[in-house]
Amino acid sequence: MARTNPKKPSSQASTSAPPVPKIDASAPLFTQENFEKELQALASKAQEETTSKWILSQARILIQAGFLLSLAALYSTVSQLTLSPVYGGYPSAIWHAKGVMTALFLGWSSNLYVKRYLPVRKPVTLLPLLAAYIPVSQYFLFQISGILGARYGPIITESLTLLPLIFLSVSCTATILDDVELTSGRWPWISDAAPGIFSFSFFKGIEYFAGLKISSSIGQSFFQTRLGYQILMPAIYTALHPSKLALWMLPAAIHTAFFNIHVPTPYATARLNSTMNEHGWALLERKESITGYISVIENLDASGGFRAMRCDHSVLGGEWLDKFPDSQLPEPIYSIFVMLEAIRLVEVPKVVKDEDASALVM
Repeated sequence: MARTNPKKPSSQASTSAPPVPKIDASAPLFTQENFEKELQALASKAQEETTSKWILSQARILIQAGFLLSLAALYSTVSQLTLSPVYGGYPSAIWHAKGVMTALFLGWSSNLYVKRYLPVRKPVTLLPLLAAYIPVSQYFLFQISGILGARYGPIITESLTLLPLIFLSVSCTATILDDVELTSGRWPWISDAAPGIFSFSFFKGIEYFAGLKISSSIGQSFFQTRLGYQILMPAIYTALHPSKLALWMLPAAIHTAFFNIHVPTPYATARLNSTMNEHGWALLERKESITGYISVIENLDASGGFRAMRCDHSVLGGEWLDKFPDSQLPEPIYSIFVMLEAIRLVEVPKVVKDEDASALVM
């Protein structure tokens, strides 16, 4: 038979349970003033936590944008220096600023289209690939520099190498800065224009100071050369934005290390001489300095060769080799350059085309 628990009398239940205190609404602790103070304290604490997080998030955004613009400005300076030994310093600078301005404007204004239509989730991960393949593209474009010419060769080369990198860098910067929160009060147009204005000013400032720093220290080490900077830049991009796409940089790295004759290494110099010797020339020495890309070349003509020093795209001078064996001092080659330039100053009644012109210098 099941056991049953009889209910206790109500009197025992009331005596065993503790009495419930009555809440007095008129007590000082629960006044409306104290309640508002407690709410204000909680609100200020939440605001402090939110403000610190907001400052950290905004600083992170500005640092990311600053790195992208700084690397693009640095590569802009390096690209112009790389073109100077091929086309000369002045021709390389004619269209450089205009091309960079165009890339900046197009990249900033089309960031939404770039983010939407590129076949990658993060377009910023393509920057290491672009930076890695710039030396490869320049290697092949420099081989047709005679066809491109000194007037349009530099801008064509940079349109296929540097300007896409700047375009994508600025586009990614604009996308990152979309998360910046600016309060402008009565003038909301300031919030729209401020990121672009400050980004452009920051880019030009970094480009200016990078030009001064690189020009004053170029040639001091391998990574402080034109190709050295171009090898270092993809590594920096990859460290900042790593992804699986970085594996596609291996072909570019192999080409630059083993096939790019412009890299200042003994192996690359030997490969360059193997080609130059077939055309009767030899590269004796090359060095990058604050005045430009210095190289000493020698003509291997048996009838009377010469040795010359070259800075970027200009010949500084040289001397004839074994032309006058009885002379103690070799004869300089300045005179031939003076005479060749003097011919251009002669005015004739009928202008003759260069391919049909001839002159006898006495």
